[in-house]
Amino acid sequence: MPLLSGIFFIPLMKKVDTIIVGMGIAGICYAETLHQNKKSFYVIDNNKKGSSKIAAGIFNPTVLKRYNMTWNGKKFHRNAIMFFKKIENKYKKNIIFNYDILKAFSSFSDQNNWAASSNKPNLREFLDCKIQTKKIEGLITEFGYGLVKKCGRISTVNLINEFKNNFKENYIKKDFDFTKFLVNKNKIVYDNIMSDNIVFCEGFNINKNPFFKKLPITGTKGEFLIVKISNFNLNKIIKKSSIFIMPLENQYYWVGATYDNSDKKRSPTQLKKQWLIDKLESIITKPYKIVEHKASIRPSTTDRRPIIGPHPKYKNIYLLNGLGSRGVLLAPTLSSWLYNNIYKSTPIPKEADINRFKEVNI
Repeated sequence: MPLLSGIFFIPLMKKVDTIIVGMGIAGICYAETLHQNKKSFYVIDNNKKGSSKIAAGIFNPTVLKRYNMTWNGKKFHRNAIMFFKKIENKYKKNIIFNYDILKAFSSFSDQNNWAASSNKPNLREFLDCKIQTKKIEGLITEFGYGLVKKCGRISTVNLINEFKNNFKENYIKKDFDFTKFLVNKNKIVYDNIMSDNIVFCEGFNINKNPFFKKLPITGTKGEFLIVKISNFNLNKIIKKSSIFIMPLENQYYWVGATYDNSDKKRSPTQLKKQWLIDKLESIITKPYKIVEHKASIRPSTTDRRPIIGPHPKYKNIYLLNGLGSRGVLLAPTLSSWLYNNIYKSTPIPKEADINRFKEVNI
């Protein structure tokens, strides 16, 4: 990268505290964190459809496959709810949609595991201990089901659209061009913008970033369906057979998602579409119509933890990435961790710290 030496002057230079690259969940949450702390910023994003822009946005701190709590689950959940409520109140737009998750059991053994797990101190707040057997019209629940409380979805579409509407002057719609990027130990210049630091929140596109592309952000492809199910009137998120069925609006539902670590193409496949159809038809009995079939690449990591912090050589170049499939749950707290690291020198928790990959020559 071009380096800056000494003092430099560029006519009509715009000055901000931070440049953010990427306007997905991570980028928006960090921008909102800056705004709440009265820091100035520009967000640069090409407005193409990344994983955040078509994400389900489900917030659930539990792992329903193994009935345990995610890493820092309660803390992330509490912080996310407070963070998005504050944004919702500011925008005067619905962003949080609260839904219980109905976990349909696959066997009597599954029932027993639920009963045991729901009494664990760290899970009883979320897992209702009652095994429910009442039939629900249109659903196949032969072994009953349990309720996961205090869950729901964040409308990433509403969040991104409202952010763009409220911060029009802070948003630059274009690809980030590294040939226009200059850095020294004190300042960063991009095109006609001068900044104290830059934060890359590019999701899986980080694999094209010359500063961070060697990090183990492997990416996991996910495919999902949008379907219309008339007269279903489902007011809960359904979890069964490795997929979720999530209510949207006007009888539309999100169905997904698949996990594929090998396919890095962003286009949907017929194979995964059929897999989703088979799973859907094993759960519902009502007729449905497929409206959309989409795919994206989640920014997953080899150790299933996010990666945040400064570049080892350029201390004013930062990364906020690797949020995987739980972006809406993690992003508010991770944004706070990164902000406090930059402005208060607070250490980043070691599980998320970029320094755990010191052996990677980035």
